[in-house]
Amino acid sequence: MNFPKVIRRKELLQAAFLGSAAGLVGVIFFVILLNSMNSTETSNEEVIPVQSNEAENTTPKQFSEQFFANQHGMFSSSEAANAFISGYPSLNKSTIVEVDGSFYVWSSISTTKESVKLSENPSSFVKPFKFIGDACEESSIQDLPAQLKSEERSKFYFEKDQVPDSLPQDWKAITVALSSISEDLSVIRLHLLSHYFSENDCLKIQF
Repeated sequence: MNFPKVIRRKELLQAAFLGSAAGLVGVIFFVILLNSMNSTETSNEEVIPVQSNEAENTTPKQFSEQFFANQHGMFSSSEAANAFISGYPSLNKSTIVEVDGSFYVWSSISTTKESVKLSENPSSFVKPFKFIGDACEESSIQDLPAQLKSEERSKFYFEKDQVPDSLPQDWKAITVALSSISEDLSVIRLHLLSHYFSENDCLKIQF
């Protein structure tokens, strides 16, 4: 069998072209296949939402505090409550707090249950409650629960012209008047709470 000894130039160029074309087609096919695999993996990945710190900072501030009253009785009218108080000289520093149509005779308000000083004549018991200012628009009234929660005398009594703007305007006059009644902060706290609660419908007492 005889083989041609010379390959023509035209045939050589055709072979080179066909080889290059075949290689290019293979590369394109490989790129398409790789992109297809990546898109499939991406769609199967689970997207985990990340909560930002900004969402945590949008939590509304709570204007409520827990207190403990020294309660001596509950009555259906203020007349009955006053008659009860008049029968016991030891209740001369007590007051009547009306909540939802009931009249409570309290002699002090403490910030902890353990600090309530119970009496035997007349008998008393601890009445837990929350004092809430959330519904108030005026900041000085809204912040009253936190102000009354303090155990520092400096938060209740102020020198002349040194009352913070964050307190109600009549705060100093009331505390000065109360200082002649008692030096006990639990008694001062009771009368302040009773006064502002009766004057501001936005303040709430919750049992």
